[in-house]
Amino acid sequence: MPTSRKIIQMKAKLLKVSVLTLIISITPLVAWATLGEDSSSIMNDANALNAKVSQATDYSVAGANSSTPYQTNILETANGITIKQFVYNGKVFAVAWHGSHVPDQNQLFGKYFATLQNATPSYKSVSARQVNSNDFVSATNGWMGHYEGKALIPSLAPANVSINNVK
Repeated sequence: MPTSRKIIQMKAKLLKVSVLTLIISITPLVAWATLGEDSSSIMNDANALNAKVSQATDYSVAGANSSTPYQTNILETANGITIKQFVYNGKVFAVAWHGSHVPDQNQLFGKYFATLQNATPSYKSVSARQVNSNDFVSATNGWMGHYEGKALIPSLAPANVSINNVK
């Protein structure tokens, strides 16, 4: 018959296994966020990118009959990258960034990262690349020590917003 000490040790091991299982099961949810996701994913990005979140700022786009409101959230990473995420109707419809190196684009673009990787660029040079697909537009450029980029999901963006508005 096991002693009370052995029972406590077995319970402690079981608790460790349970906690590890929980962490492993939710990790994919935290890793996939941002572009095209709910605005709540912004905090996941901040954690994954080790960034501080600035207060959201409201903007509006003037349309034919009215203005359309949207928000921007700014993340600042410890290594000097500034990331701006644009939110409309609760979804991140665009991302812009600049800094001394390229941020984790897999984290920023989420499910659209594969589109970025697999697309044939509509424009490509030594320091710039532009991708235009059915529902994903991206433009990146830079040189050693200064990089910037932006991406937009047109179907999620307010009317009258294009990649040129994402800054």
